[in-house]
Amino acid sequence: MNRQKSPRVRPSEFPNVKARVRITRLSPTLPVRESYMEIWTKGTRFRVRDESGRTVAAILGDLLQSRGLGEAPATMEDIMDVWSQSYDSSTGVTDLYGDLATGKGLVYRRGLDPWPIEAETLAPAAGQIIVGGLDEQLEPRGRVTRLGRPATEYHGFLEEELQGGLCRNEVTQVVSPPYLLFSHVHDARNAAHYYIREIVSLDEGIVADSDLSPP
Repeated sequence: MNRQKSPRVRPSEFPNVKARVRITRLSPTLPVRESYMEIWTKGTRFRVRDESGRTVAAILGDLLQSRGLGEAPATMEDIMDVWSQSYDSSTGVTDLYGDLATGKGLVYRRGLDPWPIEAETLAPAAGQIIVGGLDEQLEPRGRVTRLGRPATEYHGFLEEELQGGLCRNEVTQVVSPPYLLFSHVHDARNAAHYYIREIVSLDEGIVADSDLSPP
């Protein structure tokens, strides 16, 4: 049994790649939610499009939540918002741009003027497709092929002490360095609480500077 350690959030530079990511999550009392993100990276620059139009706080909250299960709604109003969004997906998109070399980042959301945020703050949104080190706390299960790439599947149980007590997760990851192709985290004590992130398409060497430039 391993105690979960904080994985590395991002590399110092990104590969030249465009990835499409599907996120599927289920939390107690909430509906199954599925959404997609497009991620472009090249060197120190990145661009992320959240097709469900989530706020920056929601995007980063899911990624930085320590258990890997996404950020849980904090209030009854938040819960109602999740149910409302499950019936209405016409919220537009959220686009994030950043350059780690300059430190500059920008956020674009429908109906709002773009606003600056430090690139370092936005970087985890792009870095989610990169192996973060959590696999080192898991046991290799064997070699697999995913998206036509040779990869290794890892599995294990991780524990973390939180205010409510000791939490235990079952984790499966499929890694083809430098990419985290698949991640499935679920509460080992609650089958109705899980978070799945998987790359559904991966195209290397096609990202141009124009793909990373704000409109």
